[in-house]
Amino acid sequence: MKILAFFEFASGMPLDYLFLSFMLYSFGGWLLETTIISLWESGHFLNRGSLLGPYCPVYGGGAVLGIVMAHHIPHPAVQFLASACLCIVCEYICATILEDGFGVKLWDYSGMPFNYKGRICLLGFMFFGIATTVISRFVEPLVVSLFNKVNGQIITVTAIMLALVLAADTILSGVAFSRKSRKLYRFYIRYHAMLNREFRSISHAIQRRVPKPIMARLKQTQAMILRKNHSLNERHLEHKEQLSEYRDQVTEKVGEYRIQVTEKVGEYREKVGEYREQVGEKVGEYKEQIGEKIDRFRKH
Repeated sequence: MKILAFFEFASGMPLDYLFLSFMLYSFGGWLLETTIISLWESGHFLNRGSLLGPYCPVYGGGAVLGIVMAHHIPHPAVQFLASACLCIVCEYICATILEDGFGVKLWDYSGMPFNYKGRICLLGFMFFGIATTVISRFVEPLVVSLFNKVNGQIITVTAIMLALVLAADTILSGVAFSRKSRKLYRFYIRYHAMLNREFRSISHAIQRRVPKPIMARLKQTQAMILRKNHSLNERHLEHKEQLSEYRDQVTEKVGEYRIQVTEKVGEYREKVGEYREQVGEKVGEYKEQIGEKIDRFRKH
């Protein structure tokens, strides 16, 4: 009960509503990746989900973070920055786990400007910030109003069933990724290959129905955007190299100044030591003279 109360406090929504929203936006993310993004990058539909089911939890998690941010941060600009930062961190963590833990690279932003290790990029930061803000402030209220029209028991049972399906899918996919079961791994590969064949045939059938002038115009637009992106990325890499050179130069200068300062400090220490000895000698002479004068004064 405390866990349920915590989630309701964090998002302002019951846990079953929040989880169903997570699954809905995960499916929307998978649909976006499978259709528009795959068409853009590959020229045909392609299953880009990391799990067996039609959902990308990264998108669902980003949407849920946006919902939480909207509940606690009233200002949209602050919410944009906060949710974008959290989402990009989650994306980097997921990419690191998949690449380092399972040897799987599901996305690569190396060709995008302002990317880090090909795992995250500035465009993704902007997309997540805008998408989570729009979803949490405009889309989610409509989704909640639809949930309110459904019987509460149906909502709860559906959420539990989807949670079990997602948990089983995550475990099976994790075992397949780690190749601890060869049969499961082969099934996983064949399953995704079969889906990609079907998606490819569907996309080609749709493209054949699109008028040729429209297809030609779309390809020209894509080529133009890719050229601009390539040019921007090259300039970004050039500036990155220049910054690296400047950093090396600054490091060298700082090292030289540090050596010079160290030498100067050493010289000043030697001089201070000499002055200290001279002062000590002078003080000793003055002490002797004062002692002699005191003795003569006592004798008189």
